[in-house]
Parts: sequence; structure tokens; C-alpha cells
Amino acid sequence: MVNSYVMSIKKEYALNLLNGKSMWEYRRRKSKIKTGDKIILYATSPDKELIGEFIVGEVITGNPSEVWEKTKKDICYEIQEVVPYLQSGNYPIAFQVTKPKKYKPSIPISTIPYFKPPMSYCKAPEQLISGML
Repeated sequence: MVNSYVMSIKKEYALNLLNGKSMWEYRRRKSKIKTGDKIILYATSPDKELIGEFIVGEVITGNPSEVWEKTKKDICYEIQEVVPYLQSGNYPIAFQVTKPKKYKPSIPISTIPYFKPPMSYCKAPEQLISGML
């Protein structure tokens, strides 16, 4: 079964994913997200808006160095930005970005009264999937 999730992310990183500069989204903790799932990107404060989405391609796990080696050719970041971040968690993981779609215009969360942004990620509310996007 394919699921939809909302993922909190700094806007600059989200734009790198949506604009094709980086083809991998890194996370530090184990996740239920799998190949084929939809990720809706929530740009955190000060933006506080839904700015786009992508479909998860490959999912890579391993130690921070292994994850880096498998993804480094498809990103715009340096090793010193990625590996320490992955080391700060307990389960390094990378999601391949496929079919990125930028929302035009973006959707301020102030216009979605039932939605509370997640700290990291959460399953997307059914109302959000069927009503907004």
C-alpha cells in the first residue's frame, strides 16, 4: 500500500530536492517510509508552507559512510555536511527523490486549520491528500 507523508524540512534543502540539485533526502532515524510513497514537503519556520512533493524511489540504509558513498554523486552537498548529520542519529537513511513537483503557489499552513506540522515527518492527514493537493 502506498502512503503519503508530510516531512518537515528547511526550505533551502526542499528547493534543492524540487529543483533537481539533490536527488536524495537524508534522515537520521528509522522510518516507515518506503519506495512508492509520496512525500509532501513542509518548509519550516519562518516559511511555514507546503512547497512541493516527490515520490520515493530507492531507500538506502547503512552506516553514515555507506549511505554517503551510495548517494554522493547525486547531491549538491559535501561530505562534511552529510556524514556528521547522519552520525547524529541512530539509523541513517536516504530517500531517492523521483517525480518532484513544486507547488505553484505554495500552500501556507495558516490556510489549513486541521494540520499541525510534524517535528520530523507524519502520515499525511486524509483531508490534506483529498482536499488540498
